[in-house]
Amino acid sequence: MITVPNFQILALNNSQTSENRIHSDDIAAKYGFEGALVSGANVFGYLSQPLVRKYKDAWLSEGIMDVVFLKPAYQDNLLTIKTENIGSESSQRNHHTYAYNENDVLIAKLESWLPDQLPEINALARHRRIPEEIERREISWDLVTVGESWPSYRWCPTLEDNSQRVALQRDQAEVYAGDPAFIHPFYLLEACNKALMRQFILPAWIHTGSKLTLRKPLRAGQEIEVRAVPMEKWERKGHEFIKLYVAMLIGDEVALEVEHTAIFKIAS
Repeated sequence: MITVPNFQILALNNSQTSENRIHSDDIAAKYGFEGALVSGANVFGYLSQPLVRKYKDAWLSEGIMDVVFLKPAYQDNLLTIKTENIGSESSQRNHHTYAYNENDVLIAKLESWLPDQLPEINALARHRRIPEEIERREISWDLVTVGESWPSYRWCPTLEDNSQRVALQRDQAEVYAGDPAFIHPFYLLEACNKALMRQFILPAWIHTGSKLTLRKPLRAGQEIEVRAVPMEKWERKGHEFIKLYVAMLIGDEVALEVEHTAIFKIAS
């Protein structure tokens, strides 16, 4: 059985100056949190690190990753990342990876697998709206229209951009060095956050999970077209949620699909 070693890292909140004020102590406290929240994109990056060390570029080239954020991570929390190998006849690899804080509280979990065949590309990937200038407005329930495409745009992550994220993650994996380098998983989910924030002003919001279907490797220096379409919206316990479909294309080929879920209005 393949063993992925446990891994520990101190959580880092690098988003104190973000427009999303849930990453600030005062606004996070207003909503009942102990302090500023570390981004889910960062936590996803931490979860990926032992898997990339084990599988190297194979884990970043193809597969499915489904991450859920259960509890907040705070600045300087010592996180322990543990991975279980899940045997599967229909998958070349299948792992459950868990992040625990220093109080042994489970804060996030990631299931990652490489099926014998990836699912069909979602038809939403072909819903392309031509690029246009966006007049950002503060997000509200009525402004989120399910099934209505947002203007597409080009994302050109540079080697320096990627290296900055790798440094924030304190990640020593060789696949992120040199040119071309793989885009770090942290940076991929940060880019999905940007797709949401590019459309709307969101004063305080919480990323709750993402399901990624990776079809082709994404590397620094590529020109990537980003398309986004709201898939669902719903209300639960006073929170208002959005599930945003994000497709990243290289040329005309879909390289990555993400179902990106967030609370866009936090209950008082």
